[in-house]
Amino acid sequence: MQKCPSCQATNVAGSLFCEACGESLSQVQVARKLRQSSFDSVKDAGQGLLSPGERIKAKYSYLIEEAVARSGFGATFRAQRKDNEKPVLIKQMLDQASYDQFKTQLLKAFKREAKFLRKIKHPAFPRGFEYFERNKSFYLVMEFINGKELTKAVEDYKKQNGGTVEDGLIIYLGREIADALEVIHQQGYIYRDLKPQNVMLDGISSRVKLIDFGTLYHVSDKDPLLFESEGYTPPDFLKKDTKFTPAGDVYSLGALLFEIVIGETPKLGEFSLLEATSLDPRLIEIIKKCLDPDPLKRFQRAKQVRDELNKLTKKGFWPFRNSKAIAPVELSVLPKTLYPPSCTFCDYCGHSEPQSQLGYCKNCRIPLRVGRVQLIDEKQPKEFFLYSDETVIGSSPQSHFALGDTKQIQSKHIRIFRRKTSLWLEAVSKDSEDTLLNRRKILGPVELVDGDTIELPGVSLRFSIKDAC
Repeated sequence: MQKCPSCQATNVAGSLFCEACGESLSQVQVARKLRQSSFDSVKDAGQGLLSPGERIKAKYSYLIEEAVARSGFGATFRAQRKDNEKPVLIKQMLDQASYDQFKTQLLKAFKREAKFLRKIKHPAFPRGFEYFERNKSFYLVMEFINGKELTKAVEDYKKQNGGTVEDGLIIYLGREIADALEVIHQQGYIYRDLKPQNVMLDGISSRVKLIDFGTLYHVSDKDPLLFESEGYTPPDFLKKDTKFTPAGDVYSLGALLFEIVIGETPKLGEFSLLEATSLDPRLIEIIKKCLDPDPLKRFQRAKQVRDELNKLTKKGFWPFRNSKAIAPVELSVLPKTLYPPSCTFCDYCGHSEPQSQLGYCKNCRIPLRVGRVQLIDEKQPKEFFLYSDETVIGSSPQSHFALGDTKQIQSKHIRIFRRKTSLWLEAVSKDSEDTLLNRRKILGPVELVDGDTIELPGVSLRFSIKDAC
């Protein structure tokens, strides 16, 4: 057993945080920042491309750290949101005369990407936070994915496995990508730009994430912008008078899997290289069907590819076990949580295991989340990590987190509880008007979002939510 240096409460040996007050019990400070932001001076961004050390303001303020990619229309930057120091990705599109002939289509595509990412909530896509216009440029702020491009991840995998690719890896990647494509198709869109550079593997969860949605096509579009990613774009995506279908994305998926196995992109209708490999014949047939030059002979939806791959993994029950079942092979090992497991939950499906030390959801395979409140009225603010099910905050010892002997604070003043995939706040005393959320009185349970301020008589708390690993 060990004692908390702050409140002297007894905790289980090895605990990272005090169960009574939330104080850190570890001497090692865990940091997940890619690098420390340090600039001699910070200036507000002007016209033109952003630069490291510049600050851009919208709903929130962002400090630009470095450029990640550039194009003829703008650039993408890693930045830090200043109020919570979280890394974000900022996509900038310049408003310039050099592409006036395509400007209407490009701006429409940029706005469509922003709308899609802000609307969609699925672990295969980065979250979109805000879209705004400043200094003759358009900006999209989204989740920063700390991981690897698919090409790099597969290269590292091959180095560790003598240059070979297991059947299970093709199944794993095929199912993940097909599942993401199906979500896009269900929204009435076609992705049109599936290639290894647009597929990331999250460094925490190993979950496949698709990026770059500037080429989204909607079934109602009459004049889409045509382009080609050589080796991945099917011939039916190059015909302006043809209505694009999900079968085109299925072709790109087949081309991507073909390249992982062979090391080069396929030639239209040519499968001899694939057939000469040691890949399971059933997988070969699935990839060949994806790559059929005739769109009507391919799988018509990504979910059909996913379902066919799932069939290959079924083992069956004794005594009818399937000896030919293929086990999916993932690319990385997932971490353990850095916080008490009773505080963590999945904000996609709501899963929580009070006794588990997994840092990721076993259903969604994404990092679990942990909620916290911070006392902001003191010189050295204290943090309290919230239980995933229910936390009572007040001034009595019966509260999960006692705020001291402040007479104005009731014995059990507020409770924060989990409802499905979110944390909610309510005043324990229903007739009390002393609890404020963002300076407004609470009339009933209110969902908490990152950055909310909770005010009680004599004390203020700031709510935030972060990854648990």
